[in-house]
Amino acid sequence: MIWIELLAQAVLVATGEGAAETFPQAVPAMTLLSAVSLVAVICWLRRCRLNAEAFAPGTHRYSPGFAIGGWLIPVAMLWIPRRVTLDVRRASGLAGRAWLVEGWWWTRLVKVVVALLATRSLPNPMFSPYVAVLTAASGVMLLLVIREITAAQTDRITAGPAAAAPATAI
Repeated sequence: MIWIELLAQAVLVATGEGAAETFPQAVPAMTLLSAVSLVAVICWLRRCRLNAEAFAPGTHRYSPGFAIGGWLIPVAMLWIPRRVTLDVRRASGLAGRAWLVEGWWWTRLVKVVVALLATRSLPNPMFSPYVAVLTAASGVMLLLVIREITAAQTDRITAGPAAAAPATAI
């Protein structure tokens, strides 16, 4: 879903000035794609958070419910999903600096700020090339985060109980 959303965003930006003509059709479609992508990411994070609890019980800052609720709580949504993702990454056995998670999260936040600023000059911020570039960067980094954590968890699950030693803190 994230790939489809990124492709749709690229098509919108590529149409340039012509995008204003398709504005009535583009906004609902992009909103739906974004919502479906977000639900998919939340479901993935929830599953990974439950797995992470089995890998490193009691070492997480937030309960598994925050893998979902953290995205929905105003203001807290600015840091809880990032923290849950970092905890899941650590518990999955990925050591070292989590630059990919940090890059994804900060690019996402900058995109939101730029989109808010773009609303002053454009009918919809999704037509801003700056928002499009930040969306693409954030989306690609998120896909890499998903791949990294999913691979680490798959490796731990297929390795069996011998790999279930608690992960060390970052």
